[in-house]
Amino acid sequence: MPKCFIDCLKSGDFPMVRIKSVGCVLLALSLLVTGCGGSGGKDGGNKTAEGEVSRDTGTPKRGGSLTILRASDIDGWDLDKAIQLSTFETLPQVMEGLVRPGADGKSIEPGLAESWKLDAKAKTITFTLRPGLTFSNGQPVTSADAAFSVDLWRKGLSLGSLYAAITGTATPDPRTLVIKMNKASTFTLTWLSNGSSIVVPKDFGGMDRKEFFTKPIGAGPFVVASYKPGQQLVLDRNPRYYDAERPYLDRLTYDVVTDPNQQMLRYQSRQADMIEGVPLDLAGQIPENERMPIHPSATIHGVFVNAAKAPGSDVHFRRAVSLAIDRAQYIQAVFGGLAVPATGGLPPRVQGSVGCGCVYDTGVEKAKAELAKSSYKPGTKVELVVDAATPFSTRAGEVVASQLRAIGIDADLQKLEAQVLVDRQMQGNYNLSLGEVSSVSPTVGDIFGLIVATGGLYSGLPMKTISDAFEHLEVAQTDDERAEAVRVAETWIHDNLPYIPMAFPDRLFAVSSKVKGLEVTPFLSYPAHQLWVG
Repeated sequence: MPKCFIDCLKSGDFPMVRIKSVGCVLLALSLLVTGCGGSGGKDGGNKTAEGEVSRDTGTPKRGGSLTILRASDIDGWDLDKAIQLSTFETLPQVMEGLVRPGADGKSIEPGLAESWKLDAKAKTITFTLRPGLTFSNGQPVTSADAAFSVDLWRKGLSLGSLYAAITGTATPDPRTLVIKMNKASTFTLTWLSNGSSIVVPKDFGGMDRKEFFTKPIGAGPFVVASYKPGQQLVLDRNPRYYDAERPYLDRLTYDVVTDPNQQMLRYQSRQADMIEGVPLDLAGQIPENERMPIHPSATIHGVFVNAAKAPGSDVHFRRAVSLAIDRAQYIQAVFGGLAVPATGGLPPRVQGSVGCGCVYDTGVEKAKAELAKSSYKPGTKVELVVDAATPFSTRAGEVVASQLRAIGIDADLQKLEAQVLVDRQMQGNYNLSLGEVSSVSPTVGDIFGLIVATGGLYSGLPMKTISDAFEHLEVAQTDDERAEAVRVAETWIHDNLPYIPMAFPDRLFAVSSKVKGLEVTPFLSYPAHQLWVG
């Protein structure tokens, strides 16, 4: 997903917004730009479980290489710069973490740790590292390296507060890491599977931080062969990886191609084997048997509202906007039908996702009646801002603007350059905008943190209810407790509309028949060490 919503690293500085949960906008909060959008055609992948799409057929063979196209480069190798989905996907391929997400999008699986135990009474998580682990330079991986890495996560300026429950570590022996917490945080355990919770050598192996992340050393399945920022990343098999059989590939190349038409030309000419995200406009150009939809993704697509100033500050106005949006019509016009109407304000198909029984109703007459209760004065222009870069975002904006005008809101569609739009949204200088939020881990809790940190995705509304619900979610020990916390948040979002959920969209990968072993989570990560050439 393009780096479009927040480019908050100004002059090398980190996030300007450092609120309690998450600094700046992270996780993949994006404008409607290239790569955002639906897909066309039927399911070309093999569904293996809810949330899991797979091309895992036949017996894996070792050797060969694959080339994958992506619209946006990684944010760099430093975990504290992770914003792009591509970064969360790529970092652990070189610097693996203790655990990784399961393909179903809800579970966690062993990484460098072969096992773990959460002790709710002691408020600890104890990890046992795999025996014989080494970094790619041959240096042993010990619990001291893992403890050093935990400290990096905790002190991160952009993501550190998501590890706020961690108070310290203990290393009783070289293979045992004990994470100490101030509460029995089940969220923390699941969050550790996100792609930025990487393990690096203690003290960066004797280098300073900048030097280390220029040429990173890790215990992941691949090593960096070459990297040209903004152009190409080449990964080679790590011969010291703990899994003697994997990775199957000799080499994996990521080419950054921002123009979707150029992506398609390269793919069709077999200069590439896979595209990580295909825009709606071009989906029909992919053969049916090479389409791999993720249905739906762990993404919320909707209208962001500035509730800090009129008319968005009036809840009746926000409700009128929600009622005005014919979600079924919008999904057909914008996503080609490959999305489902949003049934909540939190992402689907990750751990903790539950409905609240709320109904996001629609209807022109109902919307007009609600608008009449508001302080909105007919004829007052309401700016709806969208990114000017793609036909997709323009079309989406036109559909919403048309539906708002149908109930008497004078919607003024403004197509802005991405950075201008970003700046205006952060400054509160907008009325309505279109955007999306996506999970990057197997827990609905990461979006909780994002919502709290950004004041309801820059709505400006107080987030106490959501913050309190997150506190309950964080320590929930049972599915019922977790579901109750999520329902409280979902109900508050429905009633107050800090943003207006519209759809849970599909995402589409283009995957040639030679690519095998691909399993994609609802938040679009995949274990590259499983890929093989068929």
